[in-house]
Amino acid sequence: MRVLIIEDDPMVAMIHKEYFKKKELTDDLSHVTSIEAAREYLENNDVDLIVLDNYLIDGQGIEYLPELKGYPIIMITAANDVQTVEAALSNGVVDYLVKPFTYERFSQAIDKVQDYVKLLSKEKINQDLIDDYLNSGRVEEEEDSLPKGLSKITLKKVLEAIQQHNGGFTTQQIADKLDISRITIRKYLNHLVNIEVLSEDAEYYTSGRPVSVFTVESESRLEKLL
Repeated sequence: MRVLIIEDDPMVAMIHKEYFKKKELTDDLSHVTSIEAAREYLENNDVDLIVLDNYLIDGQGIEYLPELKGYPIIMITAANDVQTVEAALSNGVVDYLVKPFTYERFSQAIDKVQDYVKLLSKEKINQDLIDDYLNSGRVEEEEDSLPKGLSKITLKKVLEAIQQHNGGFTTQQIADKLDISRITIRKYLNHLVNIEVLSEDAEYYTSGRPVSVFTVESESRLEKLL
């Protein structure tokens, strides 16, 4: 990923670079401290992502955004007033981070840009792809705040067991595979239905009683949870 950081504070720029290094995205990182330097750089170089501050030595990043149309942009700035945020979003920034920010939030922003680039690289985009992109952040938030009584470790085991099934599966099948109670597995499957990773249908067998059969609704969302 070719990245241009537009930031006039060397300490903040260093933090950005360290975070990119932690994400293993250090192949092509460039840094400029002004809008004019950014203009000159972009005249001669292609970039995949621009990280833009608002308060720069020769102007405001928000006023420079119209010139950057077509570039995926993450704004990282101390500006938290409604007018600046609204202007940034209306000019198409992919994400907006308010300083100070955590590595986890930075990492989420980079993932969002990568999903955005991947989406727009398709020749045709269907509704499922759009939904996956728009809901990707929500799925991560849901996973980070599991309902009471659910654990990330068990969720991962359930997801891995689901991946081994071709087509539909029942609560009992996952419970037998993991040697975990049916009641416990049902709680995890209900959670995955609620965040639209799985869908649930009723099937009727010879006994006449309905049995819940689950299928994967979104492979990409499932993979994000692993």
